[in-house]
Amino acid sequence: MKEYRVDTKRLPCAVRFKITTSGNGVPIYIVGYDPLTPNTFYFKSRFLITGNEEVTMNCPQSPRRLKIAIWSLNDLPFQIPDIKLIPMEKAETSDPMINFIEKFSRYEGIYWVGKYKADGVPFTIDLRRNIYRDDGTVHPTPARIHVELPIIQVSKAKFNEMSIPERVIILLHEVSHNFVNHDQDNEMEADQNALDIYSQLGYPKIEAVNAFGNIMADTDDNFQRMMNLVNM
Repeated sequence: MKEYRVDTKRLPCAVRFKITTSGNGVPIYIVGYDPLTPNTFYFKSRFLITGNEEVTMNCPQSPRRLKIAIWSLNDLPFQIPDIKLIPMEKAETSDPMINFIEKFSRYEGIYWVGKYKADGVPFTIDLRRNIYRDDGTVHPTPARIHVELPIIQVSKAKFNEMSIPERVIILLHEVSHNFVNHDQDNEMEADQNALDIYSQLGYPKIEAVNAFGNIMADTDDNFQRMMNLVNM
């Protein structure tokens, strides 16, 4: 494993990595996190690298100092000739709903279980240790919105393992069902609406694909949803 520190100074930025491997499709894992704040990952992805390639991860939100860990599957050899910090213009929004989602996603890792609200936001986030089914078993979903009540249940156990961008896209998807969609029950419409907002905010697309790929069951409908997300 190789480790690096980058002074991001809490500013929006992008981190560009040059990666060199001697094999084809070498799995390289890149994780950027705040070493001073538990459960706070700014990006968390895997790439298949052949030869010399560049990878860029956007950070619309960043800590004061970003710690980066990079490793390969089975310790296959790789090199990082260069890491470059690139200034990034963050899209500003006056929408309190989006600001609330971004703030909650950034700090969820240190939040206590409980209910979270914000002025001008038409829903409450109910942060729970886990989300349960009616029969008392743990539900695999990281978040779900009530079909009638303005409440989003969030699993702290699931969200603690997610990156900030993954949390953002999951919350935007749930909010889209009740507050953006024309058809409340349409999953693909919620995917599209969430990704439109997410992309405008500057988050990396790969993190959105990771988020949904990790939680979707293996069905034909979900396969089509994943293909739509990849192609959006």
